[in-house]
Amino acid sequence: MRILVTGAAGFLASYAIPKLLERGDEIVGLDNVPGFGTFAFARTVASKGKAPIGVAADITNPSLPDFFDGPFDCVIHMAAICSPKECNADPMRSFCTNVYGTYNVLRLASKHRARVVFASSGHVYGISPKYLPTDEGHPPHLQDAYTDGKVIGEGMCRLFFEDHGLPYISLRLYNAYGPGQVDGYFVQDTLRQAMRGIVHLRGKNVTKDFLYVSDIADAILAASTSNFVGAVNVGSGREATLGFVGEHIAHRLEVPIEWVKDPDIKDTRMACDRSRALQVLGWEPKVELEEGLDRTIAAAKENRARV
Repeated sequence: MRILVTGAAGFLASYAIPKLLERGDEIVGLDNVPGFGTFAFARTVASKGKAPIGVAADITNPSLPDFFDGPFDCVIHMAAICSPKECNADPMRSFCTNVYGTYNVLRLASKHRARVVFASSGHVYGISPKYLPTDEGHPPHLQDAYTDGKVIGEGMCRLFFEDHGLPYISLRLYNAYGPGQVDGYFVQDTLRQAMRGIVHLRGKNVTKDFLYVSDIADAILAASTSNFVGAVNVGSGREATLGFVGEHIAHRLEVPIEWVKDPDIKDTRMACDRSRALQVLGWEPKVELEEGLDRTIAAAKENRARV
């Protein structure tokens, strides 16, 4: 297939694109990071397939649908402001990128009659949701700028399907982690502290549904060829406390851990029902949490040794 990937310089794309290329797909990657282009893009993506094409562009540009001659068989839309903190700090920028930008991507996909894979979030159910494990029938919950953007994005996907027959699948991704993730996420921030010799954390009893990044990449590949239309949870189905994850990392690196009491932190919970993913995508995670954390720790140690 010929596939357009937005957010091609991002964390998830760095795992998904090599798998797509290995499958034999032709990839056009789009991102607005400084210096992004075909040379920089191809240099960072190991592949056995065709060299990918990199296009520097912003999804908020109203002329986006006219940037590409196409045709595309699929558009994998991962470009977004992914940090809830960043979205809440600047709601206008969040809306422009995550809502208007998604609208432009859908216009582009509609022009090429390309299937859309939309990277949504498990946050659409709220934190905490009404019940656990949470299936796709749970009503969406508007709670902050980040979540609102994902809920509206899913709604626009559905609208383009109903009005223009544009097929789509919304992958409700849970808590991704793995080597190469930027700061600002729990596993990466905890690991960074541990590498410095001590860990100070809050929210010991908070739970998340952590999913290793290569498993997410596999789900994206499955979604790109599926005929299913609608939302699909992509998570491990395992409810894990931040305490368990933090202590695993601290133990592996043999550093002390201190849990700081914070009255402002509520003991929220997350865990998905992933049965639909198995049913419609034939997908289930392969990497257990402990193994994924150990892989992430090993990669961090190796990178430190290179410095």
